[in-house]
Amino acid sequence: MIRYKQLITLKVMDKYLKNPIGRIKDVLYSSDYRRIDYIVINNGYLLKNKVIIDYKSLSFQENNKIIYNNTDIFNFKMDKYVENTNEGYKLIDKEIRNEYGECIGFVKDVVIDKDEGKVEGFIITEGIIEDLLKGRNYIPLLDTIYINEDCISIPSSILI
Repeated sequence: MIRYKQLITLKVMDKYLKNPIGRIKDVLYSSDYRRIDYIVINNGYLLKNKVIIDYKSLSFQENNKIIYNNTDIFNFKMDKYVENTNEGYKLIDKEIRNEYGECIGFVKDVVIDKDEGKVEGFIITEGIIEDLLKGRNYIPLLDTIYINEDCISIPSSILI
């Protein structure tokens, strides 16, 4: 498992040259926000400094080293339109509501299965005071939880 905020700090290495290709800038989720389809890499160049890479072409090594298993990184350019994806930052600070529309918190981080790219759950905050007194909570991403543009809807039956 890896958190989104940790993932976007990592470097991606070339499989054969062992050179860094660049740093992960963001992720692109599937249309239902349940898995990562692509990652956006910033390579630090002045022009054409961002590329999109298929998440399945990555492998995680020990110490969270990421290896890109393809040879031609420039097949996935940032100007290529990737349909049915959502940017990673759109989940951070997204409101979480129960089935009655009441706000129960906000997403502070996303927990991801790094091998599969599946979203496993969310670290949520209920406010600064609650975080200091009780800590943050974890909500697993169950089949009964729905993620849309406005919020994350959670049935009250799992909020015990």
